[in-house]
Amino acid sequence: MSDLSPVELYSTTIGSGPQAVVWCHGVFGQGKNFTRVAKDLVAGDPDRWRCILLDLPDHGRSPWTDEISYPRMAASVAAMIERLSPDRPVHLLGHSMGGKVAMRTALDRPELLSSLVVVDMAPVVSPLNLRFDPLTRAMRSLDLSRLRTRAEAEAQLSVGVPDRAVRQFLLQNLRHDVHAAPGHQWHWQMNLELLDAQISRIADWPDTGRRSWGGPTLWISGEDSDYVHDSYQPAMSALFPLVRRVRVKHSGHWVHSDQPETFVRVLRSFLQQI
Repeated sequence: MSDLSPVELYSTTIGSGPQAVVWCHGVFGQGKNFTRVAKDLVAGDPDRWRCILLDLPDHGRSPWTDEISYPRMAASVAAMIERLSPDRPVHLLGHSMGGKVAMRTALDRPELLSSLVVVDMAPVVSPLNLRFDPLTRAMRSLDLSRLRTRAEAEAQLSVGVPDRAVRQFLLQNLRHDVHAAPGHQWHWQMNLELLDAQISRIADWPDTGRRSWGGPTLWISGEDSDYVHDSYQPAMSALFPLVRRVRVKHSGHWVHSDQPETFVRVLRSFLQQI
């Protein structure tokens, strides 16, 4: 049986308002990926909002585990909500993998949430291995023991990852410790070996039984992304009956990065109605 004990997650807080918005990132990401849009949300009403950006297990500065598990990730998010936000319930937002974590948290701990925002993900099994296998293969192909500079790492990574924006996203996880012994100064901050070995678990959507969450739910998708299809609407509506879907034009999977102003405007409009 999987270990469902929560992991203490690394977090960053932006703003000091009484209403908390908790943010969960996608695979290979970190909480800091939301910094710009979180700051923009808070700036619009600093007396209201407080954004808590989480690093999910095996990512960023959070601890590594030995198994990818949505129930455990949801338990970890729930524990952080209980610890960091005494003024519960909170607004919970998740992008991509973090969207599945957020959905699972809503179903497992409904009393913690006042609203749910899912960004470019659906409660279905997704063929993520087809998308991410080339990325993990490219990252693991880097000989970190011989690496001298970050520019050199980017040049090597460009062979398997031609898109510069994606390379920059991945390279945020490459850390350099000048105090380490030669040959050991570069390392991946995320648990790359585990994520590579268990990418199918990230693609999965474990059975949640007959549960549903009846709170207000915003479902944001990128118009140019193929992560969310119209055929997924019944599955989403069955779990979250009050779901409202918004498609953001001229954006792909990373909606908050492609169209940050529109993203914050849509998010703010939804949250202000809660």
